[in-house]
Amino acid sequence: MAPVLGQGVTNAPAAKTKAVSTSSIPTLASMQQAVLNQDYTIEQLRRFKEENGNIVTVRELLEVDANGTLRPDFELTFLEVVGEPPGSQLTQDWQQTYNRYGTLFFRQGAFNVRDLVKASTNYSLHDFGIVIRAGRLARRVVVFPNAIDKAIWLIDVDSLTSVPLFIAEFDHSLNLFANIEAVTFTSTVQPITPTLPTSNVTAMPDFASAQTFLNSPAGLLNPNVMVAIDYTLDNLEVHDDPINGRKKLVMSYTDGIDQFMIVQTVNTVDPFANLPSSASGAHTIGRFRDPAISALVFWDDQVAFHVAGRGLLKRLDEVARRVYLQALSQ
Repeated sequence: MAPVLGQGVTNAPAAKTKAVSTSSIPTLASMQQAVLNQDYTIEQLRRFKEENGNIVTVRELLEVDANGTLRPDFELTFLEVVGEPPGSQLTQDWQQTYNRYGTLFFRQGAFNVRDLVKASTNYSLHDFGIVIRAGRLARRVVVFPNAIDKAIWLIDVDSLTSVPLFIAEFDHSLNLFANIEAVTFTSTVQPITPTLPTSNVTAMPDFASAQTFLNSPAGLLNPNVMVAIDYTLDNLEVHDDPINGRKKLVMSYTDGIDQFMIVQTVNTVDPFANLPSSASGAHTIGRFRDPAISALVFWDDQVAFHVAGRGLLKRLDEVARRVYLQALSQ
């Protein structure tokens, strides 16, 4: 499964507190509150569906040190590919994947209440009773979207901390895409070395500031995404890749839970210039889609555009088309 570029929402720091024990039915608010204030350590199984339909199960250790914001410090450690001997090629490949994309697995690869007001508007939560998960009492809930092109989430929520102990993602036909299953859970964390993104990241307050930071390249634009009216701008960041020196403007949009990104990489050449589809000045959008991810790529005026989100969100085709027309018209 290809990871999606971008980061989650950043809120102003707040005083750090500890979660209050409760056995009541979890809510979107209580799950978001757990992100703000709950330390924990989980050994868990993360299952990926490959393009050939096979399932790869990876064991990982997640340590979270809450800091009063929706972006807690964390350390994600790859432990093994279940069923694979240490040192195998598959094990080495997944170790490298975690080294490169560990931040994205945590920030974008699981259920997250990014904006409580929007989430409450675009989703409903349904309680399905008490279960036992990782030896702990939990409540099973389903978070159901109002639109059919978004994921349905089945979540086992720890009764004492409101931390998810099991997360499964389905489409509207109840096809399972991926899940994360806690094996052990502790509501504390030892001192950690936070996992960091592979690129240098600078948060931006608005598009104008990002444009100035990038020296106002001609092709950079502030996208119009009104076709996805239930999504609004969540945050802006500039990513500076130390390996190739490329700078990217990453704009993240959310409906409160789901998220898609528009990434603009400046000072690039047209990757489609030599394709037959680009002959005579034709304009090309490259598209990749599988059950997990939608990715659309196009280019104009020295800027490469990458529109990415979950595979269910078919509206991204129209988002990319309209942003491309916007780029061509400026």
